[in-house]
Amino acid sequence: MSSRKKVIVLGGGYGGVRALETLSKNENLDVTLIDKNRYHYLQTESYNLVALNISLDDIIIPLDKLVKGIDENFCFIQDEVLSIKEDKLICKNEEYRFDYLIIGVGRTTLIPSIFKNDTLFEVKNLSNAIQLKQSFENTIVKHLKKEKTTSSIVVVGGGSSGVEIAAEMGNYINKRDMTQQIKVTLIADLFLSELDDGSRKKAISTLEGIGIRTIQKMVKKVEGDKIYLDDEVIDFDFGVVAVGLDVSDFIKNLDFKKEGNLLKVDEYLRVKENIFAIGDCTYLLDKYNKPLPPTAQTAEQSGVIAAKNILRTIEEKPLVKADMKIYGLAIALGGKFAIATASFIKIDGILGYLGKKAIEKFYKIPLKLKA
Repeated sequence: MSSRKKVIVLGGGYGGVRALETLSKNENLDVTLIDKNRYHYLQTESYNLVALNISLDDIIIPLDKLVKGIDENFCFIQDEVLSIKEDKLICKNEEYRFDYLIIGVGRTTLIPSIFKNDTLFEVKNLSNAIQLKQSFENTIVKHLKKEKTTSSIVVVGGGSSGVEIAAEMGNYINKRDMTQQIKVTLIADLFLSELDDGSRKKAISTLEGIGIRTIQKMVKKVEGDKIYLDDEVIDFDFGVVAVGLDVSDFIKNLDFKKEGNLLKVDEYLRVKENIFAIGDCTYLLDKYNKPLPPTAQTAEQSGVIAAKNILRTIEEKPLVKADMKIYGLAIALGGKFAIATASFIKIDGILGYLGKKAIEKFYKIPLKLKA
């Protein structure tokens, strides 16, 4: 009987990829990545896809090629997970036995029922991001051909995703002198809560400077092509909803401890002796026991820690405690302008933009080379 341990990484997102890279340090493992999609989606760059700045190839990496590039003995399987039963992962097409499992399936965009509308899209899902891109592209073309005189685009959500998408669309429109014909409105009850007051005011001022209208109010309802606020009705052609996150039914139905709907882990990121949880589907804490936001940074860090602890378990070494932190934030505000913060350092404008681009390329280029 083979002594090689079977490790399954469930989810090919930011955390799952980092876990694979860490597991590749041990040559005596049978490692399989399972994901319902065949691609690693660079969701943090979706704002550039929507605003026509990059192509589809720039934002996805084929998982089968990436897995082989990390380790030629690793395996990728495209399948959809349904449940876990003891040491088996039950998927749509087959059951897979494991000795160790890392759960990193991420989250989905929470779309409240009032926003269920065929012309309102979210971008955490690649298919919806592409539909949003096509809607924006079609709008630009119609105005270039003078088939339309006015258009209205709404973005609901004041977090980084909503702000970055609004900013890049607004910048594209502004550069082509179409701000009188195509209006972008950003609506939220709170803008960029992760920033300090000064940076937040700078961000809003920058958005308004490229023609984006910002409204700090709650949306009451959506009917047809109209968004209703307390004292105003806004007509729109299409829009973006980025107001919250939810977990999949798979996570909700798991019989593990939860905090809300998120998987609750011990200090080593375990939900069970041989099962670890990472990334957005997990209730992650910093060393002060404060919840960490669902970011690519925390997903990557947790992926590395979980994989290290699997290796250390196999080698009968003490496990390492999770010690994750947010090292900084970088928010794109249209064109070559961004706000970047790290510890007590704040930079904006072209330097912030260069910092954000450096972060994106530092992550993406090595993975593109492996694939």
